[in-house]
Amino acid sequence: MKTGLGVDDIRHIPVQERELRFTRNRAGTFLTGSAFLLIAIAGFLQLAEHGTITPYLPAPLWAMQAAALIPAVLFLYLGLRCLKHAAVIVTPLGVEILPFVRPRHTMRWHLWQQICSAERDGTRLTLRLADGTNTIIGMAPLTASSRDMLVHAVQARLNSLHQSGYGKA
Repeated sequence: MKTGLGVDDIRHIPVQERELRFTRNRAGTFLTGSAFLLIAIAGFLQLAEHGTITPYLPAPLWAMQAAALIPAVLFLYLGLRCLKHAAVIVTPLGVEILPFVRPRHTMRWHLWQQICSAERDGTRLTLRLADGTNTIIGMAPLTASSRDMLVHAVQARLNSLHQSGYGKA
């Protein structure tokens, strides 16, 4: 059984296998919190006496519970998925961008040699590529500290590569 990865524990991992994973934790927290709020509303409706709400027709109460529980299950699934799966992975080879919908089919991979510069504009990180195109990474689902770490990691890696002349003919 492994202990938590601290500074001492990470030294045994080869440099080629180290990566920074950024999840959509801000959006995941909001969706998970919304799911628990809807579950609490459904629980309140279950515990409330339906005789005081609709004395002769309790069917709308069950409809209100279903109207709260169905989105709650969906929000819980989406929130846990946002918290678990990565949005952006920074590796020694490059930057991997995983969209929320169909990440296996629509993921984008940019090697460090392809990236000329990286600029931050609010909650967006723009990667300027060598072929003249731009790739925009939306960082709104990330927390503020994760956004800062992502921008710092990408810009620091690009600066070190540009200073060393790596990837230039």
